[in-house]
Amino acid sequence: MRNGEVTVGARADAQGVIVGCPSCGQANRMRYTALNKTIRCGNCRVTLPPLSGPVEIADAATFDAAARDSALPLLVDFWAPWCGPCVAMAPQFERAALQLKGRVVFAKVNSDENPLTSRRFAIRSIPTLVRLDAGREVARQAGALQAGQIVSFAA
Repeated sequence: MRNGEVTVGARADAQGVIVGCPSCGQANRMRYTALNKTIRCGNCRVTLPPLSGPVEIADAATFDAAARDSALPLLVDFWAPWCGPCVAMAPQFERAALQLKGRVVFAKVNSDENPLTSRRFAIRSIPTLVRLDAGREVARQAGALQAGQIVSFAA
């Protein structure tokens, strides 16, 4: 967390995104279906800030749940840690996520660790951004982008 905002480090599972409360530190699950609503900490009842950073999607089942159930559009960065352009774009992706917090969910899929999802989307080069609305692909962009370009693509 940074300045009370949920940032990189939030993790996803099949039911939602798990984040720490900026007030008490309690782990909270923000259900995909409620990401467009006000969510309160289950412990201290403080309003949790909207997601403002990328969320790691570790497996195909989690990806499917996020894509299917997210109340917000999903912008997916297919990447790998050995990919120079992917690593160079990561801070730009984080900046774009901060600019669009509460309006778009930014997700990262490591193509090496989640090959089923990469194959299903026919990812041929990385980084590749895919925007999903209600589980359907509506846009795709291959290659590294700057934050402003990512915002324009995602919005």
